[in-house]
Amino acid sequence: MKVGDLYRFEGTVSMRLYGRLAVYLGEAFIHFDDGSTIENHQVLLVGEATPTIIDRGVLKWMNRITA
Repeated sequence: MKVGDLYRFEGTVSMRLYGRLAVYLGEAFIHFDDGSTIENHQVLLVGEATPTIIDRGVLKWMNRITA
């Protein structure tokens, strides 16, 4: 995954994301006071103003769009 690249959600990801285009914005870690960390990622869906946080398990359903 490369920051700034355009991706399309395909496969069996949630219907809310299926077929949508998004720009990958990078990792978005959540750090807790107990020292644990959760790896998430941020994408900006085309047509939306605010980024969406996705779980790393969703990355496998993102296919890079080539020009």
